Amino acid sequence: LLIVGGTGTLGRQIVLQALTKGYPVRCIVRNFRKANFLKEWGAELIYGDLSQPETIPPCLQGISAIIDASTSRPSDEDDLKTVDWDGKLALIEAAKAANIQRFVFCSSQNVEQ
Repeated sequence: LLIVGGTGTLGRQIVLQALTKGYPVRCIVRNFRKANFLKEWGAELIYGDLSQPETIPPCLQGISAIIDASTSRPSDEDDLKTVDWDGKLALIEAAKAANIQRFVFCSSQNVEQ
């Protein structure tokens, strides 16, 4: 199981629940130091960045399911397009190319509207 956005508010809860239920969890992270708590919980950490599409395919090796709980900061308009549009498209395309069987997408963008 690959979790994208595992250091975030929602993502860390997904990681914790998956590990508690016995699933092997791999998390795409940009900063290993900030994500160390996920490793301490038992998740495998692998470098990946949705704003750098070339980093995504290696993260998918041996994966059959993805849960994407990643999001940009609402205050950063540039990241909004780079991460929440271009990055998601790159992740979806890489998942299709890797024949990922399940893809769960979570989003809270514009939830206040």
